[in-house]
Amino acid sequence: MAQNFGRIPSHQCYVLNLYRTVLRNVPKNCHSYAFQNEIKTNLSRQLTKHKHDKSSWSVYILLEKFNQLNNYLLEGKLQEIKHLIQPLKKTSKQLKTTRILNSLNDLGNENLLQSPGEIRELHALSTYIKQKQDICLLPRYIPKKYKLNLLLPLALNDRACVKLYNIHQKLEKGSPSARLSYTKEGRNQIWFVRSPINKGKRQSKMLGILIRQERKDSQKNIDDINFCESNATWALHEAIWEEYLESKRTIEINLAKYLEYNIDNPNKPARYTPASRNKKINDWVDPVREVMFNLQAKSIQKVVYYSDYKEKLLSEDGQLAYLDKLSKAMYAKRLDSFEKMTEEALPYVTPFIPKKDLSSVLTKYGF
Repeated sequence: MAQNFGRIPSHQCYVLNLYRTVLRNVPKNCHSYAFQNEIKTNLSRQLTKHKHDKSSWSVYILLEKFNQLNNYLLEGKLQEIKHLIQPLKKTSKQLKTTRILNSLNDLGNENLLQSPGEIRELHALSTYIKQKQDICLLPRYIPKKYKLNLLLPLALNDRACVKLYNIHQKLEKGSPSARLSYTKEGRNQIWFVRSPINKGKRQSKMLGILIRQERKDSQKNIDDINFCESNATWALHEAIWEEYLESKRTIEINLAKYLEYNIDNPNKPARYTPASRNKKINDWVDPVREVMFNLQAKSIQKVVYYSDYKEKLLSEDGQLAYLDKLSKAMYAKRLDSFEKMTEEALPYVTPFIPKKDLSSVLTKYGF
């Protein structure tokens, strides 16, 4: 009896590996989210549809097309992919309504192969037209050729003018300086330098890793101390019970005060209640108390470490002075570029001439 290919382990492994490879290659080589979704939807539909195929020839043809799709993705041949994933057209005469729907779908598919830059430009155009229509400066209906040839350059120029204004405002504020900042995790204040040089994506990834790790360690330290306090209560009950069984006396002790570990200054010894002379307290409570004191001391050591690190940052040859110097140099360079652009290029900006428009000028001068 014939068996479908989906139950053969080697075939399953091959198809799944190829499917994963294609899914990884789709976002890498196709920049249109709509086209990515169309590829994935079509692929999923075909795999489900032919899951129970028993014809070896049918499976062979489908796998060939699958491989061809992956090769087209790697080569960036998106037009060929579009033709490959389109379903076979029926040979019978189509209804008029079907032809209309197909033509509408084709109009929608024109935007599938647009680059990210084109998508951003069309978004700027759409925003510009809506703003002008809201204040009655543009009609509701605008032919497509006027949008692309007349309004698109004006929309890009309008967006570039806003960017130019923001650059000018930042430069007018003067030279930015580096500053010291911190985030608090438990008792620790983790100090670091903020400046225009290392902000945003240029910020050290290790800093984020360090902060997250310190957050976990601080929380674990707090949880461990709370756990020890709970155990100390039970240990005290055991000590009281054993003392009572032996001598018919009860132990009087303020447990909260006995477990206190106070440090006003990290450079001075901690203040705590001396160890009890009662043997039962020594046997039951003191081991837990010692663990709690060790946890507290460990926390204080980190406070001292980050305090010393802050002093290193503030030193004359520290990171703060270095980044402050770089920030001022960067500001001076940007100011020179802006003044040079103002004299050489801005008077001759024309939105309708390529490489003379404001966006190209800003890019040319590094803004």
